[in-house]
Amino acid sequence: MGVTVTFNKQAVKARISTATEKGTYILANELLKDSNYYAREDSGELIRSSIRASNIKKGTLIWDTPYAKKMYYVGSPSRDKNPNASTLWAQKAADENKEKYLRIVQKVMDNEV
Repeated sequence: MGVTVTFNKQAVKARISTATEKGTYILANELLKDSNYYAREDSGELIRSSIRASNIKKGTLIWDTPYAKKMYYVGSPSRDKNPNASTLWAQKAADENKEKYLRIVQKVMDNEV
């Protein structure tokens, strides 16, 4: 007495691929929003550059002003315009919101797979 299980391998792959794409988009969008909460702000161009330059669909976040790299790693941020400003703003957002991101991924996988 045996059991035979068959499944549509291509359909499973397609569902996982769709879930991965959707999850990447949702997660990257949320991480960009959370990161910019901690990004340094003077004229607002640094934050605007992330909206223009990031490829949310691929999960790539980019702050592309000429001074972005220096601002990310060096110095003590002014908190005149953004009281939450920090160096390493994307890392800070990721660290502080890890559980939220895990819930987002889990929800997408539950709904799509």
